[in-house]
Amino acid sequence: MIFRFKTREVLLFISISLGVYMIIIFGFAWIYYNTGSIEMTPYSTSYNHPGIDSGSTRINFEKAVYFSIVSFHTIGFGDIHPVTQLGRQIVMIQSTISLFFTSIFSGFLVYFVIKRPQDVFTTKKVYIRYRKDHYFLSLRLGNKGRDIIDLKSKFEAWTIENNTRIRAFRLEEELPDLEKILYYDLNLDDPASHSLRVAIADALVNKTLLHMKFSFIGNDIKTGEQVAYAKYYDSRHLSFGKMFLNVYSWDPNGRRKNFRWGNFERIEPMDKTMADRFVGGGI
Repeated sequence: MIFRFKTREVLLFISISLGVYMIIIFGFAWIYYNTGSIEMTPYSTSYNHPGIDSGSTRINFEKAVYFSIVSFHTIGFGDIHPVTQLGRQIVMIQSTISLFFTSIFSGFLVYFVIKRPQDVFTTKKVYIRYRKDHYFLSLRLGNKGRDIIDLKSKFEAWTIENNTRIRAFRLEEELPDLEKILYYDLNLDDPASHSLRVAIADALVNKTLLHMKFSFIGNDIKTGEQVAYAKYYDSRHLSFGKMFLNVYSWDPNGRRKNFRWGNFERIEPMDKTMADRFVGGGI
């Protein structure tokens, strides 16, 4: 059976919590049993229960485990009770631990169940693409979860000189909804992007190391949960290309189908002459 990432995460958390729970239960049972700090209440031994001598108040390890569970969950049936000061102190310690354990377990379980998994991602490289007679700086965004709406993006580029951050470019804008695939393109032939084009060209010939950051913030379409994402790049992640390979196809009803996420990073190569022209034109 193959579980999704979120299911595996929840199952791992439950398994770890169950292991901690068993350690607490059996650990305190061992303490109760070895310290002789608990006994059967006299009225609970007045009947001929299997394994109990009439009138006996002694307990075995099995009943110590039973008392540990009852004490942990603060049920308190009263058939077993602490008979020493040490026993009462141990019960108080276990009850306090149970309070924190239950609160933490419940809180984290709810968090794991309702939180949105990390199902948004971008290409590992930033691509300089040539299409429609223009050069673009491009990223491809992917989303394997619910749609994200009301996207506001930010792209920044900067260099570090004399231990000072020098901004080369910054752009904030709204994006279309992120359903499954979204393209982020900056037209490097636009006069407003001239400083970024020059900085990229300099970085490609190793004149400087250009740092870049793409980020966005939006809302989960179903829960309204705010989704934030950020990815850092530098000029070593720059690469040339043309068209990204298709990740999906369309059915007759206009719906995406046959997703091939293996194509997400794949792109057609750019002619070397076009790449050289970009570098030469940016310097």
